[in-house]
Amino acid sequence: MDLMKIMAALAETYWDRPADEAELVAMAGEAMRDKTSIAKPLTDKAGALFNTEPAHFEAVLRVEAGR
Repeated sequence: MDLMKIMAALAETYWDRPADEAELVAMAGEAMRDKTSIAKPLTDKAGALFNTEPAHFEAVLRVEAGR
């Protein structure tokens, strides 16, 4: 998987325009930083989809619940 191609596809999908080089670099950098927060479960028995810090996960749920 080419991360830059993925970011370009996301930009086209969400922004309805191609991303410029600076945007692609920023998006790819953010994805690489997020890898440590959104990772595969620590154990197979956890039953979790992602390994996300609990306070952040709660904040995401609260935002989604308000939609």
